[in-house]
Amino acid sequence: MKLIKPIGVLLVLTQAGAASASVSDIGSFIDNPRLFNDRPSSNLFYSSMYSSTNGSLSLVENNYGAGGFANRHTAWFGDDAGTNKVDFDFGDGWDMKMNMVINDASNVDNVEAGFQFDLFGFGLFGVLSSSGEIAAFGSVLPFHSFGAGVYNIGDEVQLRMVHRPGDAEFGSTASTMEYMYNNLTTGSGWVSSGEVDFSNLEGGIPSGFDMFLGLGAQINNPDATLGSIDIQFSQIMVPAPSAAALLGMGGLLVSRRRR
Repeated sequence: MKLIKPIGVLLVLTQAGAASASVSDIGSFIDNPRLFNDRPSSNLFYSSMYSSTNGSLSLVENNYGAGGFANRHTAWFGDDAGTNKVDFDFGDGWDMKMNMVINDASNVDNVEAGFQFDLFGFGLFGVLSSSGEIAAFGSVLPFHSFGAGVYNIGDEVQLRMVHRPGDAEFGSTASTMEYMYNNLTTGSGWVSSGEVDFSNLEGGIPSGFDMFLGLGAQINNPDATLGSIDIQFSQIMVPAPSAAALLGMGGLLVSRRRR
């Protein structure tokens, strides 16, 4: 494995714990390359740089060799110290976005790239390379699909999600998630899911459990010798503390609407 890291980014182990802080305290990436490592002999070039307004992540991998189903590489949002993943809770509102381009996904069955979630299993809001679908599914995410064929390898796409908390856990008004994409290559403009309700019992993100959020990709069934990927994330933007606080206090930054 070849691992390239820029100065100032801390590589930590998978067992990094959850920070007691929340959205407004995001200040780092907790790097987790090879979260899934079914092809341990692959050549992996992984680099990340955290910034609240212009962060980046680069994933280049090839020469996978023999092994199992998938490799998965993730940069989780962490605290200022760069030692703990941030735990997202019910009342945390946010408006996050980033640019992403899959430059190469040769001789792999599928690449699932975009925002990553970890609670009761892994979730994704992003691109599925095999079908060109942009979708959100898994973890506690409300499901939404923009349909197949809206993304092609080489397209630069902006992904954005706005989380608006409900009135209270188990309350009368559920939290919502709004998913948006803008394909800069095809000129689609911003396309929105509208506010999608959380349908779980709590009506949102359960505060009694740790939910982690980040970005990255899972590479499924790569060819041992010919499989290769090149995925670039840029202009990663997370809420400023004041913006996160306002969202957490009832979504004052954005008008709340019900479908």
